[in-house]
Amino acid sequence: MFTILALVGVLAGCGTSSSTTTETAKPVETTKSADPTKAPAKGVTIKVASSAGWTKDIDKKLAEQFKTETGNTIEFVISPDDQYTNVLKAKFATGEGPDVYLTSSGVAMNEYLPDQHALDLSNEPWVTRYKDWAKAGTTRNGKVIALNTWSVDGWGLLYNTALFEQAGVQVPTNYQEFLKVCEMLTAKGITPIYEPGKAEWHQEIWLNTFGPMIAKKTPGIYEQFNTNKAKFADQKDLELALTQMKEVADKGYFGKDFLSQTWENSVDAMGSGKYAMMLTYSTYQNEVIAKFPNSKADTWKMFPVPLNDNKSWATSSGGIVRSINKDSKVIDAAKAYFNFLVKADNLKVYYAGRPDLGPTSFKDVEGKSTLAYSTVMANAKDGAGLDFEGGVQFFNQSTIGKAVQDLYLGGKTPKQVLESIDADRAKMFK
Repeated sequence: MFTILALVGVLAGCGTSSSTTTETAKPVETTKSADPTKAPAKGVTIKVASSAGWTKDIDKKLAEQFKTETGNTIEFVISPDDQYTNVLKAKFATGEGPDVYLTSSGVAMNEYLPDQHALDLSNEPWVTRYKDWAKAGTTRNGKVIALNTWSVDGWGLLYNTALFEQAGVQVPTNYQEFLKVCEMLTAKGITPIYEPGKAEWHQEIWLNTFGPMIAKKTPGIYEQFNTNKAKFADQKDLELALTQMKEVADKGYFGKDFLSQTWENSVDAMGSGKYAMMLTYSTYQNEVIAKFPNSKADTWKMFPVPLNDNKSWATSSGGIVRSINKDSKVIDAAKAYFNFLVKADNLKVYYAGRPDLGPTSFKDVEGKSTLAYSTVMANAKDGAGLDFEGGVQFFNQSTIGKAVQDLYLGGKTPKQVLESIDADRAKMFK
């Protein structure tokens, strides 16, 4: 997966060599780089701040191996997905920032003030092994400020081909065809879409997928958003897309009580054969087939979200990345941790443990792609483009997700959802 984005709940530790702590939100300049000739200290603890869904079992396994080799401990400081941004900002504000911290790649890194907090990693030897997209997604103001071991991917509607065939439907190319597909699936007793409505971040993903469509219709719009010269509330195409999202929900195509459904249960839901589609990344089918070998999930395909007749596939800037706090007292050890992670053998182990990731971020490590990836590219008649998260500053998952949930509950109109995005972003430009 790429960008993915932020995803699932707090993960339990898988051993004793690394540790995990949990932090929740509370009310709430430059240091010298480490001497490259100085050996990292041993027996130190490196605190790594992460949103819950970003730290996986394989990360903890590699952290244990790192301690075995170096004597240094990785302490994962985990915050709930909907609180991570506030927790991390509060820690930086009080001078208690972690040694390493995770963020989304691309312009999303700006939210955490990289000029103040992120160490310049441009001269690290592994940078020369980066693929172009990985380097671009970790570069701010001409400096590489993060390590990317994720993948570039995008979000589309993954569909169970057998259920589509059972209902006698084809891939829709516009909104009206999409509604017809949902209607025919429902008539066969199949819930058209599994939507984890309880996950705030996933509600934002729907809107996020329309970035390339907006950018194609209005060249330069991302730059206008990033200089606060354009407003989301003025984008009629987004207002229409939100209107149609509400219509899909009201027609029952997300299923009953979808706002209580979780992301954590999504693999079980899709593996059950009761749901035909889900908005997800292209490697998701690997996770389903791993748990449900008889599901034939490896034969599933994907198409772009067709709301407002969209025909573009939105891709990330490279998922989640790690930065080193320039004020950390253990910079040498943190750099050693990064060097450990990017060893070719360790990257192979890492990607083998991440079936949700596709193309790798390093030239010398082979990646993988899925049928969903090849079919969504074929079905995206207007091509692929960078999503809002990757190209627009302060496109906050939690804030937007809550507003979309409110839309479904009748508390906001589509226009008010967009106005709330503008109001939230305006604070960041002050």
